[in-house]
Amino acid sequence: MDKNQQFLQGLNAIRNKAAIKRGTVSVADILAAFPGTELNDAQVALIYDYLERENITLEDYEPHDVNTVGLDDLAEEAWGGADSEREQRIFEMYQDDLAAVPPISTAEEEDLRRALLEGDAKESRRAAERLTEGNLRWVVQIARGYAGRGVPLPDLIQEGNLALWECIQGYGGDGDLTALVEKAIHKSMKDLIREAGSFEKMEDQMAAMANRIMETVKAWEEENGRPATAAEISARTGIPESKVEEVLRESAKAIRNEEH
Repeated sequence: MDKNQQFLQGLNAIRNKAAIKRGTVSVADILAAFPGTELNDAQVALIYDYLERENITLEDYEPHDVNTVGLDDLAEEAWGGADSEREQRIFEMYQDDLAAVPPISTAEEEDLRRALLEGDAKESRRAAERLTEGNLRWVVQIARGYAGRGVPLPDLIQEGNLALWECIQGYGGDGDLTALVEKAIHKSMKDLIREAGSFEKMEDQMAAMANRIMETVKAWEEENGRPATAAEISARTGIPESKVEEVLRESAKAIRNEEH
């Protein structure tokens, strides 16, 4: 059995266990489903996706415990492909800031949730800010599971932080806050990755179109001894004339910049 089949078999084992336990599994159940396997970040993220898709609750998981994240291990992973020393320094400063944030105890969290729902506007906002601050490391922890999917880790963290704040600030008391926040953070990162993939695909399509236009321009000049008009290129390629004009205009601009 190859590794992919083993992983799928593990997911089936999780689903079967959840069916027995009325829709819940524990971390121990998940680990037992993958005996002898050291799960990587990508696989952990896939498992979270699977739990969410199958509406399976992770019963004994306490993701708001910010002490579970080791920030010192993040720098190399976060900046393996970074090209900006300045951005890396900023991120390192962010790590230092998080290390200085005191964790939220269970008792404090209960008080903060109460203030969030029952306090006046000032108390509610202060509670939201403290709850957000105390859970920033959790965002980093979740972001690590999405690393390597085409979006830099700092961007994932930034998007997750925004989702964290918006979810806490908008909480009205319906549902479990921790579960709602976790879902919002995961969704924000998935959406960002999806958007980045769509953008990259669009860029590739634009580049292919520009190459096709410029190749047609060159072939036309060789065949006819003169530059082609945008309308002629459009007729030959089937690309809208407005797009042809845009590419030719940008090409001319690039040539002028090189000459200067």
